[in-house]
Amino acid sequence: MPQPITQFRQQLLNVQEMSPSLRESYQKELEALLQPPLTKRSGVIGGVLAVGLVVTVGLIIRADVFHHVRGLMLVGHLTLAVAFLGAAGLIFRDLRKRKHSKQSVYSIAMILTNAAGVLTVVALLMGLRAPSDPKSLFSAFYVFVFYFACAMWGLESRIATAELSAREQSLRVECRLADIAERMQK
Repeated sequence: MPQPITQFRQQLLNVQEMSPSLRESYQKELEALLQPPLTKRSGVIGGVLAVGLVVTVGLIIRADVFHHVRGLMLVGHLTLAVAFLGAAGLIFRDLRKRKHSKQSVYSIAMILTNAAGVLTVVALLMGLRAPSDPKSLFSAFYVFVFYFACAMWGLESRIATAELSAREQSLRVECRLADIAERMQK
């Protein structure tokens, strides 16, 4: 969640008095909801994915050095390498914290979507070098499929973030109602 929302949430909690036990249970449930702990399976999958991304960056750099890649292709390779390093960094950060962050998932999806957008433009520009050859734009089609998949993943993770925010607000209302019911019994 962005920092201003966290500050706003804290201000709302401070406005009305809550019993310490209710506040503590709310904070625990909220933390478990926002950043659930990693399971062994998801930790292994995340670790393999992050290592795979780093290895892929190494292979991209190796290909650039040995095949003397220049021009637009180098721009595409550098964009993809930076995106993969950024995604791997976010995965490693979540693994180190032993928490699964929905914000990291959304950030990875956006990083890859932006990289796929740049790759699509590069593939289109490279296809313009031989406009009479129909196969010159095949690579643009394949990269666009990657772009579309990343965009759908970003949209799906954004929807999941909105659902999480709605559950958080519902939890906050439930805690307030429980606090009011506790006061009425006294």
